[in-house]
Amino acid sequence: MFDLILVADWSAAGSPTGQAPRKDAIWVCADLGGDQTVAYFPTRMAALDWINGWLARGYRTLLGVDIAFGYPQGFAQALTGQTDGLAVWEWLARHITDGPDNANNRFDVAQVINRMFPGIGPFWGRPAQLDLPDLPPTARVRRDHGLSDHRTVEQAVPGAKSPWQLAYAGAVGSQSLVGLAALAGMRRRFGAEMQVWPQQTGWREPTARITLAEIYPSMWPLSSEGDAIKDRAQVIATAKALRKVTPDWFTAPREQPDAARIAAEEGWILGVRPAGDCYALPRGVSWTPVDAALATLRRVSGPRVGASTVPVGEAAGRILCGPLSAIRANPPTANSAVDGWGFAHATIPHGCVPVVAERAAAGTHAAAPVPPGHAIRILTGAALPSGVDTVALQEDATRTQQGVTLRAVPNAGANTRPAGEDVRAGDVILPAGRRLRPSDLALAIAAGHGTVRVHDRLRVGVLSTGDEIVAPGAVGPGIYDVNRPMLLSMLAAWGMSPVDLGHVPDDEDLLRDALSNAPVDAILTSGGASAGDEDHLSRLLSREGQVHHWRIAIKPGRPLALGDWHGRALFGLPGNPVAAFTCGALFARPALLQMAGADWSDPEPRMVPAAFAKRKKAGRTEVLRARLRGGQAEVFASEGSGRVSGLSWAEGFVMLAPEAMDIAPGDPVPYIAFADLGLA
Repeated sequence: MFDLILVADWSAAGSPTGQAPRKDAIWVCADLGGDQTVAYFPTRMAALDWINGWLARGYRTLLGVDIAFGYPQGFAQALTGQTDGLAVWEWLARHITDGPDNANNRFDVAQVINRMFPGIGPFWGRPAQLDLPDLPPTARVRRDHGLSDHRTVEQAVPGAKSPWQLAYAGAVGSQSLVGLAALAGMRRRFGAEMQVWPQQTGWREPTARITLAEIYPSMWPLSSEGDAIKDRAQVIATAKALRKVTPDWFTAPREQPDAARIAAEEGWILGVRPAGDCYALPRGVSWTPVDAALATLRRVSGPRVGASTVPVGEAAGRILCGPLSAIRANPPTANSAVDGWGFAHATIPHGCVPVVAERAAAGTHAAAPVPPGHAIRILTGAALPSGVDTVALQEDATRTQQGVTLRAVPNAGANTRPAGEDVRAGDVILPAGRRLRPSDLALAIAAGHGTVRVHDRLRVGVLSTGDEIVAPGAVGPGIYDVNRPMLLSMLAAWGMSPVDLGHVPDDEDLLRDALSNAPVDAILTSGGASAGDEDHLSRLLSREGQVHHWRIAIKPGRPLALGDWHGRALFGLPGNPVAAFTCGALFARPALLQMAGADWSDPEPRMVPAAFAKRKKAGRTEVLRARLRGGQAEVFASEGSGRVSGLSWAEGFVMLAPEAMDIAPGDPVPYIAFADLGLA
């Protein structure tokens, strides 16, 4: 179809990447009739000049660029007032500055865009030294910005990254900001000779001399496995793949729902077919990204429990039904912050001050009014009697039979605490959905509460499946049932009401009965969620229940089935203990807590230096058992999901994004402590 194939692997580097070829920089491959020329560029301006030179030669050309050509639905309208993705390109071209030395303002522009949306976000990720308060450094703090994390096409591509991420491993958002601004200039330069697919062409074969399309090089197997620089190998492999392009590559996505809007607003990756198509990816089946699976769980996991009023002392671990307001102020009256002598500052005489016979102490009846010019012995926490507005420290006074002499008169109001200094009556002290901690109970009691209204505990059953499973400690052959006791204890740690549903062998009828008769609100199973002859759970769920997601792009974690069985949420966890623990913590926990009445809970990873090296392939989110030592993340020696010892060794997870990456010691990686997952 094309005489010339150009493939560009882009970069958003803020300075030249050096004269020596290196990874994570700009690489471009020109394939003219099968003859390839590959070039490295330390700056974007140099790369654009080279590409424009090839485009000016007059060949019928396909130019593929490795950046997102659009954003999720709603972004273009909010930014430009149009549902046209190319209007976003022009907006960026007017606001992005990108110099010949790669210096650019992409993070500042991202902050400007974030201010145009409600809540926090959508863009996130920035160097720590940048003072940009409206550009959050991590994804987890974002909220209420109203946009999806992924475009439609990214649901069909395992490993495709969100365009909102601007920094850290696997980020692609920065490349898009600077890249789209550059491509807008290229469009103006070539005018009618260039068409952007599918934003300008729709789902039709392009007719202009130059076709500009979005690509995703990780889709294509590398033809240069021995190449020391992966970026170079990828542009070579992608150019060879695009040399085989046929018209249906451009037209196939038109069969999906909402196809016209997607083409104009979000764009598409050349070579990807719609999710659900058996050819969703040229290399095989499609897998659901972790973010998409969690978004589904958040949508379907509404509260499923009643409510009770319980004594506040018995409410630890329970979830508040509604916001809790203070019944009375804390402190309820103005009081003394120290042991000392109280008086009215404006009336205190010089020299010896007469002392009233009574004293004021915490917990006693209110002392009688103190006459002007007199002092009263007062203890910490005692209510200030009428006629007292200041307290002198006892060590700053001398007591005699005639009265008390102050070494120095303190400032008016010194050493006193006003009523309501901590909490005022009517203040909301705890939000609805809060899982109550001992410290929360202290606040509730101080604010006047003897009882609280909480959600009933969610009943969650745990069922083991498989002929090979035997009870812990059993004598003879078989696989010990590690998962059921482990999962039951995890549920207890999360404040659920765990229900042991026992074990069923590989028998479809027995499994159906166990699921249907379980007196619970949700069920965790382990094993049987794959597609083998004895994997009855997946078939039962497909025929008689509801499957939300089955193939989820996570390691460890396959197979993992998320669905619903006759009104009960069902989590079909893998049989391997490490995978069951991981999926229970990352998928079941936030969904179960929301069903129990709490807010959706995504723990916030913190970026820490890696104490390991790893080369990761694209396609799945990878979860490594890890722990912190000396402020660095160590990972367990084996990634095998049957190595139970790694769970005991670990104290948290390192979460690696779906993109391919090379991690060297010292590189920042996201770490989630087990304590943040309620599992310390």
